[in-house]
Amino acid sequence: MEKSGKCEIHDLENNFKYTRIDMQHYLEIARKKIGVMRVEMPALIKGLKGMSSQNKEVEHLAKGILRAKYNLCVNKDGTIRYDMTEMPLSHFKPKEIEVDVEKLKELGYEKDYLGKELISDEQILELKPHDVLLPCNHESGDEKADKVFMDISKYIDDLLEKLYDLPRFFNVEKREDLIGQLCVCMAPHNCAGVISRIIGFSKVQGLMASPYLHAAMRRDCDGDEAAIMMLADVLINFSKSFLPSHRGATQDAPLVLNGRISAREVDDQILDFELCDYYPLELYRKAEKRLHSSEIEIEMVKQRLAKGEDPYVNIGFTHNTSNFNEAVNCSSYKILPTMREKVKDQMELCEKLRSVDQGDVARLIIDRHFMRDLKGNLRKFTQQTFRCSSCNEIYRRIPLNGRCSKCPGKLIYTISYGSIVKYLEPALDLANNYDVPEYIIQDLKLTKIYIESIFGKDNEKQESIEKWF
Repeated sequence: MEKSGKCEIHDLENNFKYTRIDMQHYLEIARKKIGVMRVEMPALIKGLKGMSSQNKEVEHLAKGILRAKYNLCVNKDGTIRYDMTEMPLSHFKPKEIEVDVEKLKELGYEKDYLGKELISDEQILELKPHDVLLPCNHESGDEKADKVFMDISKYIDDLLEKLYDLPRFFNVEKREDLIGQLCVCMAPHNCAGVISRIIGFSKVQGLMASPYLHAAMRRDCDGDEAAIMMLADVLINFSKSFLPSHRGATQDAPLVLNGRISAREVDDQILDFELCDYYPLELYRKAEKRLHSSEIEIEMVKQRLAKGEDPYVNIGFTHNTSNFNEAVNCSSYKILPTMREKVKDQMELCEKLRSVDQGDVARLIIDRHFMRDLKGNLRKFTQQTFRCSSCNEIYRRIPLNGRCSKCPGKLIYTISYGSIVKYLEPALDLANNYDVPEYIIQDLKLTKIYIESIFGKDNEKQESIEKWF
């Protein structure tokens, strides 16, 4: 509890002080509190090296023990998150999400999109605005979300029972037990989460949810990343007191929870979301004449809202599919190992599309991504601190003897040379192979010269042996 003035017991003016503690003592208390035998203790319990919050408050050690038991990682605010790429979904079939018809009826999906009673797993249903699918893909290299969320549920149940002396809540034994559970979806650089409901699973490695939900997260459904958390985890474990004290610390923290999506109050791109079953022939005829799309009358969300009608039902779709899990299940961006390969495949696709200006794509990649990373890391390098490899003591300046003053450990960079130049060669390749503006090329060359003035030129360059065959 935060107090003002000087503490009469400890003679302190702050809520914390720097001192050495017997970590084993406190870990033993936490272990006994939750009834974990010594032989059952996890081999590795991860923690922070320091705290950046204003009052240096920490959570109960028992939470760390229980998370380690289920191999779960914690975010800076005390929550557990699963990150995915956003993917809009308007309709689905029960067989696609691997949930039986009777269970879907319990969740409110009593009729299909044509208004017929739901009796078959082949019928098409309209996705409700707050409902999401968990990705369970094997190709991505990520843990499947159903496994992660089952572990999170067990962790929360253990927490309720052993730390808070409350009854277990989830009692999850199989992944089907996750159906109907509430979660929180949130986009990066935001402080508002949207309460959602898990209704099924997909083999597509992405957050498949309604366009309305993506818009509610303040994202325009263009492939951005989003995180999903269990609502119970957010309500129990999130704390503002864990957040860093510097400016911008509230970003990516669920300070606000949106319990009901309003199409009028979300990202305004949703207003242009088209609600139709087909595009009229007139659209294509006018497209041939290069006329503006506004000359065609197609119902959109903004027109429904203007008429006072419900924009969340009868959304419509133009093309059916047998099973959306049989398409591309995982983005090649996740599968390809290096940035050079990612850019190479992207540009090969651009070369195949007549509608794409390859030079402009190369310009955008260099200017909006590579150059910002290069210059940002170069600036951080000049402002960095140094860390002792043995005791982790941090130094703003290296001592004159070049060694740690607390132990004989070696001092190392916190920003490495490799992290600075990792995008330099891919950027130069783009500039050399595509028609990019001259100022981009000059900017790259000047940045390379500046980097070489600090680190020197590379006399030897590692290349693939395939080049010589």
